[in-house]
Amino acid sequence: MGKSPPVLFQSKPLCFSLLYLFASLFLALYTSLSPTKCLLRSSPFDPLQSPLFSYPPSYGEHKYALPTARPACSAAVLFSDYSKAVEEIGELCANSSWTSLSSPQPPPLRYKQGRDDRFGGTFGGRERFSYFDHRDDSVEVPCGFFKEFPISMDDREAMEKCSGAVVVSAVFNDHDKIRQPRGLGSRTLTTVCFFMFVDSTTTRVLESHDLIPRNPRAARKIGAWRIVEVVGERLYENDPAMNGVIPKHLVHRLFPNSKFSVWIDAKLQMVVDPVLLVHSLLVREGVDMAVSRHPYFVHTMEEAMATARWKKWWDVDSLQKQMETYCENGLQPWSQNKLPYTSGICRKGECPCNHLSFSAGPPTCK
Repeated sequence: MGKSPPVLFQSKPLCFSLLYLFASLFLALYTSLSPTKCLLRSSPFDPLQSPLFSYPPSYGEHKYALPTARPACSAAVLFSDYSKAVEEIGELCANSSWTSLSSPQPPPLRYKQGRDDRFGGTFGGRERFSYFDHRDDSVEVPCGFFKEFPISMDDREAMEKCSGAVVVSAVFNDHDKIRQPRGLGSRTLTTVCFFMFVDSTTTRVLESHDLIPRNPRAARKIGAWRIVEVVGERLYENDPAMNGVIPKHLVHRLFPNSKFSVWIDAKLQMVVDPVLLVHSLLVREGVDMAVSRHPYFVHTMEEAMATARWKKWWDVDSLQKQMETYCENGLQPWSQNKLPYTSGICRKGECPCNHLSFSAGPPTCK
């Protein structure tokens, strides 16, 4: 007569309960130890799981990405229509017209040419404002490049070859850490360009950590990013903040053949595939531009104060003059009454900020 199983295993409900208990313990242990903090990640185009690049521990050890206050898993965002989004964006990029969007392509802008002592030219505020409401296509618009943008010819050719979507960021004066995008789909790296602009100070730090070759003629890449060195001394000398703004605002000039662009600040880390961003925020909505909300500030004045306090812009007098100009043109503190707009811009003459003080203590608006 054979041996019967232990009494503990003779009860089917008890067996199922034990199985459920062990499975739950295993899943809880897995999610607690997993760096992604997310469990189910199956997808026909599952984002890349392995890191795009391994940094030495000494690089950027005191430079942290801005945290988010929203509760969410730290893994990359998945979406089911990845293949459809890639194909639709590819078709739009291949078509020179914009008839697939809500409106046809407007006539291209005409840009002023010439040479000046400053990269953006020496135009007064009133003259610059006169170009904002642009209606006459025959009028040339001042849009930077009154000095040559000092990059290598190889980088320039690579930028001109980027004919689809481009993701752009910049680190000047070694102010931030180069962070790798996460959650990229299997076809994103072949359809989207990633360019990181740096200055000579940042380059020396990257070379010291052996992150890029010391030969300036060699193609420099860190993970997804192509590193483009800008000779800042030939732009706004001793002003890394101004030089870093150039690739932020003039992507359409630096990448003349790209159809979509995504700017990401270096203090942030991209955890959403740019294909998803472009498709969901631009293509599907039929709009030309999408702007993210600042993770901390809701008003331009707060950003200016933080810029002065953290000494991100050493020329505080110019910063003060810039903000006073904003005030003269109607800059007001943001309030709930301005919803759904999250900007602090309002009608001229309503600004209570008559004087800015950046000299003693924290900057204040009086």
